[in-house]
Amino acid sequence: MIRDILVNLTQGAENDTAATFAASLAATFSAHLTGLAVTYEIDVPPFYMGAVPTDFLETQMQENEAAAAKATERFAHLAAHAGVAYDVRTLNASLGVAANNLAQMARLFDLTVVAQPDPDRPGPEEVIAETVLLDSGRAVLLVPYVQKASYGGGRAVVAWDGSRAAARALAEGLPLLHRSEVVEVLRVLRGSEADVSGDDVVRHLARHGLSARTRTLHLGPGETSVAQAILNEVSDQGADLVVMGGYGHSRLRELVLGGVTREILAAMTVPVLMAH
Repeated sequence: MIRDILVNLTQGAENDTAATFAASLAATFSAHLTGLAVTYEIDVPPFYMGAVPTDFLETQMQENEAAAAKATERFAHLAAHAGVAYDVRTLNASLGVAANNLAQMARLFDLTVVAQPDPDRPGPEEVIAETVLLDSGRAVLLVPYVQKASYGGGRAVVAWDGSRAAARALAEGLPLLHRSEVVEVLRVLRGSEADVSGDDVVRHLARHGLSARTRTLHLGPGETSVAQAILNEVSDQGADLVVMGGYGHSRLRELVLGGVTREILAAMTVPVLMAH
């Protein structure tokens, strides 16, 4: 059951889609909602300190403080409007320290909500999302920066490859799947890849009182990527949620060679619950 939700408050955007979605999620589950507002410190390497004007640093810090205060005010309005119990935590830190602190905080929450990075508005979300996913030991719900709909259950796609990460995501996603009207277990196989049966997943979900169906997609050489196949299925089925494992390969390998997780993070169009 989801009783305690943490959300990283987005700054500098016209709308905080993560906070808005988290508030509707908290209202649905009668959960307590905690927002984290970070005043980001200017992380200037020591050998550059003399070249950066002091007044520039002071102005930038004032702007960062104002952005955090605005995010806090907006969050309080969203939570109050949703009728949920809430509190706000504040933090002054560099991006790296803030990401690590959020990951540690997330260990004592049922779910952490983070916005998808917006390619047109560079911000801290990518570092935040990846750090929490890899280091918290808990699931992360990523909300698209274009998300408009509030949480409402709907149709869920469980991307299943039999991995440890997929199993963690399935277990942590059960409360959300119980709220879904339709649950599909999706297997995407490429070439001679072993056919990891979804029947066991369906049987497991049935013992949790969930009715699910399976769908298997076989990709030939040169066909679309696994991530794109998942995204296409989400679009074709009109799904509202994806549940999947994150970083089945090492993060370094995905940074260098690409991978399903990074492709999903870049192109997701519906909320995605990931676990590592």
